[in-house]
Amino acid sequence: MGDLQQDFEKLKQKIAQPSFQQNHGLSNEVGYYIFDYDPKDELIVRENVANIAASSTIATIGADVKVFDLFDIMMEIVDRFGYREGFESIEHDDGMAAVVTQMNNILDMDTERNLIVEYVRQAVEHDQSTIIFLTGVGKIFPLLRSHKILNTMNQVIDKFPVVMFYPGQYDGVHLKMFGQLEDDNYYRAFGLRMEWNKNED
Repeated sequence: MGDLQQDFEKLKQKIAQPSFQQNHGLSNEVGYYIFDYDPKDELIVRENVANIAASSTIATIGADVKVFDLFDIMMEIVDRFGYREGFESIEHDDGMAAVVTQMNNILDMDTERNLIVEYVRQAVEHDQSTIIFLTGVGKIFPLLRSHKILNTMNQVIDKFPVVMFYPGQYDGVHLKMFGQLEDDNYYRAFGLRMEWNKNED
């Protein structure tokens, strides 16, 4: 995998391109991208994402970057419905597998308009030009799976480009969480760092 800081510079250049912001020149239907990275670089990634979001606005690049932490969204929804203590009891009595099942049921994760997707959609529905950054992927594992979020989201949000920051490896088909755990196959997103590294070879 290439130099992380250099790849963040490439990311800043890419998201400033009108063709990126308008989803032009893509072989897939909507502009979904995965920026994978070594999990040990999590804090560096968080800092760079925050810096890009703070400096990338309509005035500077022609689009606003909005960051959505999937873990924060999940917990906000859980707390909204008062389920936090219930999940603590489920984990104590029945184990993590039961928590995973109940979490996915409550968030309607088997539907296109699940509560995670609806949260993001409502936050951007009135925007004119936005780039969506998805973070917190490692924090929601194994409660929620990134491929399921992407699969449902790209059926609903197709106006704006979406970049998911993934702590693991993505080769254009296979997602490997933390570089070790098989997440699932996902082939509708462009692997940004994979493409950049390929072009340098």
